[in-house]
Amino acid sequence: MSFNRRGGIAAVSCVLLVATLSACGDSTPAGSGATPVASEGSFLVTDCASSGEPTEADSASGTAVTPDISVLDEDVPTVYVREGAAPAAELVSTEIRAGSGEQAALDDIITVEYCGVGLATGALFDSSWARGTPATFPLSQGQLIQGWVDGIPGMQVGERRVLVIPSDLAYGDNPPPGIEPGETLVFVVELLGTAQ
Repeated sequence: MSFNRRGGIAAVSCVLLVATLSACGDSTPAGSGATPVASEGSFLVTDCASSGEPTEADSASGTAVTPDISVLDEDVPTVYVREGAAPAAELVSTEIRAGSGEQAALDDIITVEYCGVGLATGALFDSSWARGTPATFPLSQGQLIQGWVDGIPGMQVGERRVLVIPSDLAYGDNPPPGIEPGETLVFVVELLGTAQ
């Protein structure tokens, strides 16, 4: 499926997320900046293979990405988001599984598995894992939201990365259906292949 800023979901077999504002956020280098997730609190738990509503849990599991976000790295990942988490102020890009293949670069054609979860709602709004089909698209300005353009280059084939994307690097106040206006987005992305 493809999201565009002006309206809804277009029937395409990939996740061509149209770029938004030209502002760029700072990125945390892959594999750095992981922060422990507090065990207390209420978390919304989203399985990237499910199209259902998130469930609730009293603690988070997996790799901490921020104090409010954790990802359990299994065959199909699970995302934990603390209820009431504050919106992100800048892009966070964190490796949760190392890769060993070629690195993705701007203007490559990439094939990925991914899921996207809204920070405010914990709701899964898109997932190639749920559809059962990886997505292939150009890693190019104007083809993806800025958070992907800034957060994916440098990934190696086989790597899994979590992107926490502030609203101004995603859809801002005009999102497609399934995403709240001004919402921070959490993506788990696994790079399967890259070509020029």
